[in-house]
Amino acid sequence: MTNGLPKHQRLKGRHWFGVLFEQGDSIKRFPLKLVHTPIAQATQHLFGVSVPKRNVPSAVRRNRIKRQIREAYRLNKSLAGTQDFGALFFIYQGRESLPYARIEQAVKELLSRYNETKKFDANN
Repeated sequence: MTNGLPKHQRLKGRHWFGVLFEQGDSIKRFPLKLVHTPIAQATQHLFGVSVPKRNVPSAVRRNRIKRQIREAYRLNKSLAGTQDFGALFFIYQGRESLPYARIEQAVKELLSRYNETKKFDANN
């Protein structure tokens, strides 16, 4: 698996967001929340990120946090597994900017926990 994050792996469109928030499950690890749902015909994970304006009013800070989350996901997306692909949506829940190392650690833990929940669901 390459480390790129091409445009076709981005989560886009009302349909996918509707499915994600109606049927999806969530996992929390401060400062992030991961909302995920399986997609039957997917050939890779679809990825999205959000930093609410209510929590981080400055557009410059919001964009920097989004770039940090995308980079952490790009480098660690192999932790999400290579089977049973789904839609993954990260929501930043902190109120201030945090160091990249803390964001990356949260992304790693969320992806590992997501992969474990997939294995648990497959066994049942």
